Parts: sequence; structure tokens; C-alpha cells
Amino acid sequence: MNFKRLIVKIATFSVVVFSFFACDKDYSTIGGEVIENPTDVEVSEVEVTAWSRKIDTVQTNALPAYLLGVYENEIYGQSQASLVSQLSLSTANPDFGTDPVLDSVVLRIPYFSTTVNGAGTDEVEYELDSLYGSPTSPIKLSIYESGYYLNDYDPESGFEDRQRYFSHQQGLIEQNVKGEALLENDNFVPSNRKIVSYEPTANGENDTVVSAPALRLKLPVNYFKDKIIAKQGSAELTNNSNFRNYLRGLFIKAEAVNQEEGNMALLNLASADAGVTLYYKRSIEVEDEEDTLIRDSYKLNLGTNAFNTFEGEYPADILQHIAASDSIEGAENLYLKGGEGSMAVIRLFPDEAELEQLRQNNWLINEANLSFYVDQEAVEGAEEPERVYLYDLDNNRILVDYTYDTGTSTTDPVNSRTSFSSRLIREEDGTGIRYTVRITQHINNLLNEDAENVKLGLVIVPNINAVVQNGTTTANNVLVKADNEVETVPAISILSPRGTVLYGNLAGDEAKRLKLRIYYTETNQ
Repeated sequence: MNFKRLIVKIATFSVVVFSFFACDKDYSTIGGEVIENPTDVEVSEVEVTAWSRKIDTVQTNALPAYLLGVYENEIYGQSQASLVSQLSLSTANPDFGTDPVLDSVVLRIPYFSTTVNGAGTDEVEYELDSLYGSPTSPIKLSIYESGYYLNDYDPESGFEDRQRYFSHQQGLIEQNVKGEALLENDNFVPSNRKIVSYEPTANGENDTVVSAPALRLKLPVNYFKDKIIAKQGSAELTNNSNFRNYLRGLFIKAEAVNQEEGNMALLNLASADAGVTLYYKRSIEVEDEEDTLIRDSYKLNLGTNAFNTFEGEYPADILQHIAASDSIEGAENLYLKGGEGSMAVIRLFPDEAELEQLRQNNWLINEANLSFYVDQEAVEGAEEPERVYLYDLDNNRILVDYTYDTGTSTTDPVNSRTSFSSRLIREEDGTGIRYTVRITQHINNLLNEDAENVKLGLVIVPNINAVVQNGTTTANNVLVKADNEVETVPAISILSPRGTVLYGNLAGDEAKRLKLRIYYTETNQ
């Protein structure tokens, strides 16, 4: 029998048992600083190497949601997120009836929100889930017709691969806008108020509809009268292939109003409510009476092809610290920020001889973890992200410990899979703030299964459930452009503008220095 493989199987069971015992006060320090250890569980602290990487350009299409707005980060400065989106016909060759008269045109993109009061009633109240910055600090929004054609497939691959769009392409889009802005709002702030609209029924009467909060802006009637209504029966509206070449999309540009303030929101382009709705009247014949005007509407869908553009520069001193990160020695601090941001790269067992020595031990691994302490002086009071995520950087895939954590909550993702990756922990004695990531099975595989010692990537995520594709174990990643070390990052890491600074493996504070802690029990072979 292969004794080491048997140990791995026993260890898997022991991790579960150990986590239950950890709720007892005698084990309350496991996973942090060991103050008392009344059992035969031993701890070994292993040196690691960690450094930062700046992600300058990242793929921003095919995301689960999109950012729009301006966010001021106390550490990393101001960032601006704008949006480019294709439009598509909800029905091909639309019939607007006889003598259509366009009344209004409304752009609508739902926010992510939660009902906080009065669910199921007309008095319902909402709270926005993914709003960053100050909800009362205005930004400028401008909307343009884009003249840049968005391909579904990449011509350079012979149209075999999906086309990728990147965060640095705002200049290209701005060079291809058509005419003046369709709308300019110099004082935009998101609202958590319900939306009450009056949708025409089949017989032309108004039906009152109450829906969740959304970005809702009125667009110019004359533009859409000429661009859509007047084109009834034309080749441009015959099918979506023609239409997407005729009206190539909208560019929604966000700009700062106040230098050090602003707001940024996450938009749900996948919602069935996302789109541009044209409200109009048309004539119908009524026997023995004059023609009657009835209300009707037509919707142009958003998001068939969409991507974010990001603008903003890191402060020079932060860039210098990141550039000084050493993949051989490591770094004092690790700089993490979402969006077009930065991440940490971690090498476990940089001394291969130490790894080989540990493989000779007869250890039953009870727990292995990395505790990332926040450098509270460096973050300067910035709002901390709640979650970080660790993954196999070399192979761009999840770690086995992510899969082993069955504590998944689809309705409360901030509290999902917290055994694998904790929420932000504040020490009871006030000495520190940290994130703890448990990689017990990963270490078991390294020590007892001779698994490859891959580099690990650490990023900020607003929703740890979304690091996989549609709930599977397939990683949901996007491409990083022009970086030899980091090829992809989790797509969800793009959707948070927040940032933090963590102590690295060279931190001056020994107690908060990044180390791998392995809790184990000696076994007899």
C-alpha cells in the first residue's frame, strides 16, 4: 500500500473534523497566531516569496456585469470606467404601424439591488448592492453614437476565435464617435428609488409597472425618429447583421466633476430590461369612426457585444514600489486593486530543497493557510474589499481547496466559501486586519502527491462564486495583454475598483509577515 496516499485520504477527513474542533475555544487561534496548543498538533512556518504585478491592459468584454462611473481610491488615485455597447433589434424588420409618432426614448440599464422594505407592494424600497464611492457625489455622463464596428469573431484568427476588447481602447472609440453627444448630464448620481413606468398593453392602454432601480436616461427623440422610425421597411432594419453595421452602438462616457470624488456602479447588461425603448403612437382604423391613436413601444437590446474602457493612473510612488518588487527576494508590501489594477504573485517553497525535505516527513496535514495582513498605515483609511481570491496562476485555474469548500451561498456571495477564503478579519485585540486563505489540500498534494509547485495569484473579487464559469469548476478568466508572467486574471476581479495594501514576505513587522503556516500531526510509518 502507498502509505503517503493513505495519509492524503485521512488528511481530507481530518480537515473537516479539524474545522469543527476549531470552533471550540481551545482551537480559536488556529489559522492565526498560535497562543496555546493543548493537543499534539504542531505548526511549521515556511517562508514564501511574494511580489506585485501591475495589470495595465485587460480584456473587458464577455464579463458578467460592467462598471460605469468615477471612483477615487485613497491609495491608487482616480479611475474612470466608461462603457461601449452594441445595440440589436428585439424583432427583425419592425412594423411601427401607420403614421407613427415618437413620444420619448429611454435608455435603461438595471443596477444590482436588494429589496429592503415592502417587497411585493407598490411601496417597495431598494438598496444598491454594488455602488462604489459617494452616492451623492455627481459625475458627468455623455452618450455618443459609436462608429466603431464590434466584431463577434476575430478576423486575425480567420473568424474562428471570439473577438476580444480591452480596457485601453477608449481613445480608439472616441476617434470613431459620430456627431455631437446625444446626451450630456453634468450632475449624474445613481438612485436607489424604484422605477414606475407606464407600458402600453396590446390594446394600447397604459399598464403601470414598478421595477427595481436602474440607470434611466431620456435620449433625443429626433435622433431616433430619423435613425429608427423613419427607416421602417428599409434594408437597415431587415436583420441584425445589417442593423449592427448601420447603428454600431453607443459609447457611454464617464468623467469626473469633482477632482477627488465621484460614484461608480455595477450595471446588469444581461437583464432583460437593459435596452433603449422607443415609445410612440400609431393610428388604427375603427369602423365608422375616425382613426384612433394608440400607444406602442419598441425595444433595442443592449449588451450583445459590450466592453469597459478604463482611464486613470496610479500614483508614481505606488508604481515605483510595484516595479521594485523582486520575484527572487519578494517584497515588503503587496499592492492589490481591481479593475485595470494590480495583483500579487506568490511562490510557495521557493527553496526546492526545503520542499523535498518536507516531503520526507510523515505528516498528517490538519490545516495549511496563508494570512495576508493589511498594512493599515499604507491604506490610509480606504474602504477595504471584503474578499480576496487565490488561484493557480501558472495554469489559470481554481485551487482544489476552492472546490472542497461546500459552504456556497448564491444569495449571499460575500459569505460564500469563507472556509477557503475568509472575509476581512479584525483581530479581537485590535492588533491587525487580515484575510486568511486555507490551502490544506493544495499543500497535501504538494507534499504527498508530488504535485507541481505552481505560482499562485491573489486578486480582489466582489463575488467569489463568479470565479468559475456557470457554477462549474472551469475558471472564468479574461486575457491580460502584454504581460509575460500573468496571462489571465479572473473576470470577476475586473468588477471592483477597490484596493488594499498587504504585508509581504519582507515586511518589517515579523508578526504580520506573510508566511505559510502548516498545522500537522506526526504519524508513524
